[in-house]
Amino acid sequence: MGLFSRNSNKIEKPKVLLEVRSPNCPITAVVEQDNRTAYFYLFGDHEDFGIKSCWIRNLTAAPEEIETKLMEKGVPPMLIKEFCKFPEGQSPLREQNLEVVWLEEGDGAALLENGEILAIIPSWGGNDGFLGYARDCKGEGHFAWELSTDNEMHQRVKSASAFVKAWDEEVNPFQFLQPEILNYYDEIFGQSDKYYAIDNSEWPPKGLYVYEGAEKIVFAIVAVSLRPQPKIEMYFENSSEINRIELGIILRTGLTNDQINNVASLVSGITAIPWDNITFLAQGHTVEFHTTASEKFKYGILTNKLKVLPKMNVPAFGNSKTSFLWVVPISDREWELLRESGSQELLDKLDEIGEEIFSFEREEVV
Repeated sequence: MGLFSRNSNKIEKPKVLLEVRSPNCPITAVVEQDNRTAYFYLFGDHEDFGIKSCWIRNLTAAPEEIETKLMEKGVPPMLIKEFCKFPEGQSPLREQNLEVVWLEEGDGAALLENGEILAIIPSWGGNDGFLGYARDCKGEGHFAWELSTDNEMHQRVKSASAFVKAWDEEVNPFQFLQPEILNYYDEIFGQSDKYYAIDNSEWPPKGLYVYEGAEKIVFAIVAVSLRPQPKIEMYFENSSEINRIELGIILRTGLTNDQINNVASLVSGITAIPWDNITFLAQGHTVEFHTTASEKFKYGILTNKLKVLPKMNVPAFGNSKTSFLWVVPISDREWELLRESGSQELLDKLDEIGEEIFSFEREEVV
């Protein structure tokens, strides 16, 4: 038995007008429209991301009250009259006029119609009653909030579009940033001719610098900071100062070539975590770090707070800041201490042993 709207017209099954995959994260943007309303969705591959939705427009006259019964049947609800700029409805969306612009982090997106923003689902969409912004909503509706002209998301979308276009320029962002970072590493650690592409020929490009000195080996990532990390602005007010990162690790010399390659592979793999898992890496976070060079140290704590670690001021992309995080290998017992007491107690203990943190032969600090 079919569902019927208030004016007795049969509700059609929603039609997919657009389906676009994020270039960064395991998320798909979808635009669906039936004969009553149109919605913008983000579908995440991971359960903790789930499905995010934002109303775009009604195609017929808006109801006075929320269509609760239709929602219970899984039918996308129309926005009620109180929150509609066009309460009598608007014309259907046309597929050829639509475009999705992914925000630079990759976990949020904007829907454009002929170059004008219709709807935006930012990273915090789906939290605390907020789903997303819509041009044709007024006020704070149940299924969208108004996209005011002074909303900072307008500039975010413009910046994201410019970032995409920059990759077609004669000198793309990577070609600009990579030599600057390599020159900086050479100045800080020493001239090195060991550089590896670690992007598997996938976008965006990124690399790894390796310097083998008389006493220490330095591994440092190059240009992962071209992309801001997902989700971080949901947790930090100063997200723009910490959302772009480069990573590195310093170890004592004496490793075999196979062990060096293994460490290089592990550090490189960490750079994919934020976008593959729709998360972020920051000061005090831990990662798995199972290296063939050590049975004891199976994790790494990310930090730039230890006195013995070089203070890095890596060249940044555009007007951004880049936070450099060092990977310091830690043991199971040290990881348990961190889990029970927080990162600061462990960092204080690691600070006490100075350059011993660079050795896989060191004693545990617990």
